[in-house]
This record gives sequence, C-alpha cells and structure tokens, in this order.
Amino acid sequence: MGALSKDAYDMAGLEPIFTFVTYPVNHMRRRFLLVIGPLALVLAACGSDQAEVMTYTDPGNLSLVNVPAGWNAYQLDELSALEDLPFTESFQQFEFPAVSTIAFDAAPARDVTNVTAPLAAADYPIGSMSVRTVGNVEKEFLSRATLSQAVVPYYQYVDPTEHVKEDFTFGDGFDGVRVLVSFADGDGSGVGVAYMISVTDPADQRMFSIVVGCNRDCFLENQQLIEQVVDSWLVNKKTS
Repeated sequence: MGALSKDAYDMAGLEPIFTFVTYPVNHMRRRFLLVIGPLALVLAACGSDQAEVMTYTDPGNLSLVNVPAGWNAYQLDELSALEDLPFTESFQQFEFPAVSTIAFDAAPARDVTNVTAPLAAADYPIGSMSVRTVGNVEKEFLSRATLSQAVVPYYQYVDPTEHVKEDFTFGDGFDGVRVLVSFADGDGSGVGVAYMISVTDPADQRMFSIVVGCNRDCFLENQQLIEQVVDSWLVNKKTS
C-alpha cells in the first residue's frame, strides 16, 4: 500500500499532517511508517531496542499483553470503581459486558482515573486489553464498525480519519479488524490517535480487543512503544 495523500489527513485545518504508509510483513502483522515533514520513524524497526516489559494476563487467562515495565496497570477490581470502564463502549444501543479488563497508562503517577482521559487530551499513552461477551442478538449485527466503535467510538468525534483499517486474524476463526485512527475533539483544539485490534471468537460469543492511544504529539513521541504493546497482544484460542 502506497503513501496516502496529505489531503486525507487535513483534520480541521490542523498542522502538521500525518502520512501513513503500510508495508506487509505477514498475513497477521503489518508495520506502518509515520512521516512528518522530513522526519520518518519506522515503528518496531528491525534492530530497534525493545523496552523492558511486564506481561499481564486476565484472571481467566483469556488474553495476554506485554506492557513497558514503567507503565501502570489496573485490574478489573480497581477499574470497577470508575463510573464507566475505559474503552468498553456500547454501539447502536448494543451492550457488550466486560468479562475481564486490564487498563494501563504511562503517567508519572499511578491513578486509576488516568485511563479515563479523552485521548485528545492525554499527554501519555493510555489503553486497555479487554474480553467482552456478545449476546445472541448482538452477534447478528457484528461488523468491522461494531468491533472498532465498541472500543473507541471515533465516529462521534470531529473529522475521524482511518489511516489504516484492515482485516486481522489470529487464525482458527479469531477474526476482526485492525485500525489506526485519528480524530479531533469536540472543539477541534486537540487531536487523538488510537491504534487498536478487535476480534471475535469463532462462535461470535466473545469480543477481544487491545487499544493504546493518546494525543497526537504523545503518539508521535511514543509510537514505537505503542505499537510494541498492541502487537504483543495474544488471545487464548483454547479457552473459547
């Protein structure tokens, strides 16, 4: 896939503008390149240093993610104190209750409310890994849009731009979508960026997702770590 035109990323007249290029690696993973003016940075480039990580699994061992050791992590018991679980949205009035959720952030001070910040206002990466149930009615309406909007409802924001939106599979019927999206907040004063993967199991009874994002400047500064986190994510196909 070649470079997309800069006009595609003119979000509410904000500068600078992203250009994203994707390069195939295998049927499951791709790497993307961010270009801002003369500067080009390749995410997870060959030979790049990997951050020291902590591996987190949910209590049911349904999924796994590697998070930089300096980041903060919050289990479901802590997250339950929040008014709403982060990155677990309804879509078109359909609800997808959480079976397990682990949220994380790179804030300097640990505070569970960090993960509730709007992405366009987040000065540090925030994200979550979740497993959710899909009801019998909801499964009839599953789509790429459902899998992404139930994680980050960017359709409701200003000028959402899907820089990457493509099919993703772990194989054996664990299929879904991979999205890199940017969007402006309500008054156009800030831009959020999210990188996510969301899949369902072969029976469409569970939705698995991983997402990490923050504001545009933060994303550019932490882009390699963000991709490493998302691309480290695995689902346990034996439990479904």
